[in-house]
Formats: sequence, structure tokens, C-alpha cells
Amino acid sequence: MDRVCCEPVGYVEREEPIREEWPSGRDTVLEYNEEIMRRRARIRIREKYCNALRGLARGSLVWIIWYAHRAPGGDAAPLTVRPFMDSSLPVTGVFATRSPARPCPLGLTLVYVEEVEECSLVVRGLDAFHGTPVLDIKAYSEGLDSPREVLQRARAATRPSRAIS
Repeated sequence: MDRVCCEPVGYVEREEPIREEWPSGRDTVLEYNEEIMRRRARIRIREKYCNALRGLARGSLVWIIWYAHRAPGGDAAPLTVRPFMDSSLPVTGVFATRSPARPCPLGLTLVYVEEVEECSLVVRGLDAFHGTPVLDIKAYSEGLDSPREVLQRARAATRPSRAIS
């Protein structure tokens, strides 16, 4: 399989404009991300997928999987980058960073649901621009998604098992 194609389930809408330049430097990038994530965003769901919102409620945590449509992808994407676009940091493989420029430029963000409407979600914490295609929305599961749980399972799997006699 050489390609995977999918259709967005919706798009990000932002009422408040945000600066859409790429900052550089760790502190500047983190400050910029915080600014974006503090603001509300609406995810307008395509009509044929509206019923998929059933069961989501205010206060839910959901993963938003989105396509970084403005970032270089495919063969145009760099395989190595300087984290935070900071020239003082060493070149690092893109898979070890959160850079949006990557072979398959997908974004993954855990957000807080503020409102569920007929065919949209209002969320806080989304670090995607206005017009960004949303590919999927997945419920956060404490037992599956918690870093603490993942680490505990990994550690348990690497411990020598004791023979039961």
C-alpha cells in the first residue's frame, strides 16, 4: 500500500484571528502554542457525520486528529529539523519532534469540549489554524491514553515473569 486517502470529517473555525506565522525559539514557540490553545475553536462537522457526535458532552476530553495542510508533507517534508526552529539546538529526526512538517503532516491534540451543538464542537486547547481539516475525533480514555497507565504496562511487560508452580 503506497497511499492512504481519507476525507475530513470537518474543519476548524476560529472566531478570533490568530497569528499564523511560524515562530522560532523554544520559549517563543511554547508561548505561541499557549496563546492558540487558550482560545476557543469550533470544529464544524460535515453534515453526513453529525450523528457521530452523539454521546459527547461538555467537559469531555477528546483527541482531535487533524491535517497540517500548511506544512510541507510527503517528499517536500524534511526528515530532520531543529526543534522549535531554534538554530542553537541540534538537528533531530522529525519523528522525535512535534514539528508539523513531516512526511505525513498529521496533528494530534487533546482538547476540552466546551459545547456540543447539532453539528459542531466548541473546544479549548486546539493548536490548529482556521480552515484546518479534521480527520477524526476520538474519545480520551483514562485507562488507554494516560501516560502513567502506558508506562505501567510497558514496565510490567519488561519485568521477568515468575514461574507459577
